Amino acid sequence: MPQPFLSIRTLLAVAAAGTGLLGAALIVSGVVTVPTASAAGGSANGVAVHSATATLTDAQIEAQNQLAVNVMNEQAMQPKVLADGTKEFDFTASTFQWALYPGKTEQAWGINQQVPGPVIRLTVGDKVKFVVHNDLPEPTTVHWHGLAVPNDMDGVPDMPVPPIPQGGSYTYSFTVTKQMIGTHWYHSHYDDDFQVDSGMNGVIIVDPADTSTLPHYDEDALFVLGATKVDGVDPENAFTIDGKSYPYAPQLTVHKGDKVLLRLVNTSAESYHAMTLDGYTLNIVAQDGQPLPDPEAVSVVSIAPSETVDVTFTADQTGDWLFHDTIQGNLTNPDDKSDTLGGAETVIHVK
Repeated sequence: MPQPFLSIRTLLAVAAAGTGLLGAALIVSGVVTVPTASAAGGSANGVAVHSATATLTDAQIEAQNQLAVNVMNEQAMQPKVLADGTKEFDFTASTFQWALYPGKTEQAWGINQQVPGPVIRLTVGDKVKFVVHNDLPEPTTVHWHGLAVPNDMDGVPDMPVPPIPQGGSYTYSFTVTKQMIGTHWYHSHYDDDFQVDSGMNGVIIVDPADTSTLPHYDEDALFVLGATKVDGVDPENAFTIDGKSYPYAPQLTVHKGDKVLLRLVNTSAESYHAMTLDGYTLNIVAQDGQPLPDPEAVSVVSIAPSETVDVTFTADQTGDWLFHDTIQGNLTNPDDKSDTLGGAETVIHVK
């Protein structure tokens, strides 16, 4: 049975007391327990999550929550390998129902029926094709943010290629170069604010051909920091990690002593995020895919829209630690009247 969620007032009191270990946990008779995405299930107080246009079953919501876990774990889309070695990825942009948090399902616009879209992992030297089919009710494109590709492959409308019309298709192709190494993302460049916030985005990770010189990490996880506009409200009012608001946001488990790399990507069209991991200092080692010559130790990582930041930490303290936005308005779900935590936060368990 899911536990009651921690209130914002309790969180602030805990933070003021310096007991970051409690994070998002519920303190019950001295025992720290944390509601998990699976425990929270696909219903709110036994009522299936629904919208005005569709109802998702518990099983469908669990499957969507698992997609978020897969994104966190960087489970990459497997391409079709053509005879000449080219890696071909098939993208279909469409609308579908997406469960954000208990009690809220919204119509998403996304790639391959998930928000964010599939994780793409490439290696320097790869020749790639992305065949994009547009089943959206308006034109769209795919822009490869941070990757220097030919103009006709860049996904900027009419520079020089027009956007993909409704019902149409377009194939983007390019060769992966050394300049593309790092954490990047892709997104629509048509009706940008609406389509990106609705889910038309995803992450690309590019590895060097020789990975032997890279630092070793025991855990390499991806947190995509997003935002959307629930119930037609403007500006953005629902904040997500890997497409889900707390308590549906995926939770990461690591082991004491692990060296951990977190890839943070801000896919919000408008909103900044300022992320912290209670009880820990984070080391910024790369920004927008570029490694920093001198890593910066910080308690809060500020990330502007479209930016990516790689941070590291050593898991030297056991417990359940809240990883969360420090912008208070990003810590609630918009129609939650019970003053409980929501939004851009999750839990990192150190065993």
